[in-house]
Amino acid sequence: IHEVDPRHLTTTTTSGINKELADVIKGRAPDLDFLSIQVYAAIANLPNDIKKSGWTGPYMITEWGATGHWEVAVTDWGAPVEQNSTIKAERYLERYNSKIAPYMNQCIGYYVFLWGQKQERTPTWYGMFLEDGTATACVDAMHYVWNNTWPENRAPKMEALLLAEKKAHENIRLKSNQSYEAKAIVLDVDGDEIAYKWEIKAESNADQEGGDAEKIPDTITGLIENSDSEIITLTTPDKEGPYRLFVYAYDGNGHAAHANIPFFVEGGI
Repeated sequence: IHEVDPRHLTTTTTSGINKELADVIKGRAPDLDFLSIQVYAAIANLPNDIKKSGWTGPYMITEWGATGHWEVAVTDWGAPVEQNSTIKAERYLERYNSKIAPYMNQCIGYYVFLWGQKQERTPTWYGMFLEDGTATACVDAMHYVWNNTWPENRAPKMEALLLAEKKAHENIRLKSNQSYEAKAIVLDVDGDEIAYKWEIKAESNADQEGGDAEKIPDTITGLIENSDSEIITLTTPDKEGPYRLFVYAYDGNGHAAHANIPFFVEGGI
């Protein structure tokens, strides 16, 4: 590549790094200019992994961001439990400050994932924006990283989401065609008035890997009362199976918080 195009740098991309992989790269592609690494929650171990691998050249973190859907706890029916937008933003800051910024003598840059929106297990898992272009707290976090100051108006803070007085990790099983209360606890540091949007979707059955395209599960309508409020009444679907409740809290200034909670309907058709 250098012979054909001497003006551009060369790299190869790996998912994490270890000594065996680094040795293969150094042996087979010794003229690489830098190494590209994709890593999510495992970024917590990246500086130590780099050291143990023996890689002494430059590296770039070409994907990092939210904790991966393969790295979180799952319900007893196998649904991954997604962190809400506030927790994700906190992780972005924590990971940048502890695992990227102190190592800039060797780390030559990074690409935060994803400056956009996509469906991957859920419509909100990796995107720093919602489907309608609204910014989440992860955008605020990167604004702070890049400017050393917070934006003038910040995204709302999602304190908690409860369904039938339970949190997502509590394996929420509900009876079909019954009513239950759901509640979002949201704060806004700017005092903005919050507008709410709630949705019920069937749980994704996608099994793709590597970010391949997924279909957004269908939204099930007609089951939510007071859908513009922080507290709703949800009627469970007739059909037995796994579902997910989503809430979006908009501040009217281009920002939103979001959370979702998986639940399983029993006793239905």
